Amino acid sequence: MAQKQRFGWSMAASVLAVMVLVFAALVSSWLGLDAEARGRATLEQAAQLERDVADARVLAATVAALRAELALDALRGEAMDPRNRRVAAYQDALEALRAALARLGGATLLERERVLLAAAQQAIERFVRIATEGAGGPRSGPRPAQLRAASAQRDAARLLADQAIVQIRALEQQVAGRAAEAAEDADESARRARVLLIVFGGSSLLLALVLARTLSESIARRAELLGQLAELARVDSLTGVANRRAWDDELARGLERARRTGKPCTVALIDLDHFKRFNDTHGHQRGDALLRTAAQAFAARLRNDDLIARYGGEEFAVLLHGCGLDSALQLFERLQGMLPAGQTFSAGVADSDGKEESLAVVARADAALYRAKGQGRNRTLGAPRPA
Repeated sequence: MAQKQRFGWSMAASVLAVMVLVFAALVSSWLGLDAEARGRATLEQAAQLERDVADARVLAATVAALRAELALDALRGEAMDPRNRRVAAYQDALEALRAALARLGGATLLERERVLLAAAQQAIERFVRIATEGAGGPRSGPRPAQLRAASAQRDAARLLADQAIVQIRALEQQVAGRAAEAAEDADESARRARVLLIVFGGSSLLLALVLARTLSESIARRAELLGQLAELARVDSLTGVANRRAWDDELARGLERARRTGKPCTVALIDLDHFKRFNDTHGHQRGDALLRTAAQAFAARLRNDDLIARYGGEEFAVLLHGCGLDSALQLFERLQGMLPAGQTFSAGVADSDGKEESLAVVARADAALYRAKGQGRNRTLGAPRPA
């Protein structure tokens, strides 16, 4: 019982371990895939931010280039006509740059990135202010003085534009580094998810296979044990031959077989002569030994499909398939004298075609046994079939 309980606890622990590993595999895989999805989302955001910063850098360079061309037009004395295509392009590029910088301001930036963006915005606004003042620069005074003033303003605007581009380029490098890190994190999350899935999934599969094999072996052992127990339940523990329960079952099948095949079967009841006196004289242990020896001696002379059973006390029952009364009488006559120490037996034999009840056949054999004992024992008598 204790071994059964230990096996039960061990099996429950194994099943629980499989369930835990499977759950761990599912959870770790889900966490890994979730981390991978979040990493991919971060990577997409970083990539989009990197594209926006690159667009802002290009627009800043475009604004600076257009402003320089307009400054040259001013030095040549050309009027800043709003209908001039370069003026319109400059205004459009400037609005687009301001909008791009505003979008970057609304994005999720690190502190260092936000400082770079603010510096770039300030440089652009100062550039615009100086460039605007230069466009309406001094119109009076000597021409050389006007040219020097316009040139100074142009140089200051170009310097501010360069500063803004440098700040935007630094911001672009920061964002590009963050995008690269996000890509590495996403790849690492995917790799970790695959590793965890393989480790936990493989472990749970291996443990499940071991558990399945253990269960299979246990079921096989249990089936074998049940078969042994079932066999023991039909065997007499003292003599090793069939017991009364097995006899009742086999007798019913034997009569059915005789009725089906038309070949008779024979029932015999054997009683060891003066067994009580033997017990009283030699003791119960010697009496038990005699019962075992007699049972094995009888069984050794029977065919494989015949049956000998301990019927009760010192009495045995024998079932012979396909055997008539005369053949059975000859068999039991040969069995006389095979027991040790000159021990004899009395037997009553009745054959049947299977058309009568088992109790009736046994009753006829029992009646023949009593006649044999009444006639002095050490003999076998047959019982006639009912008319």
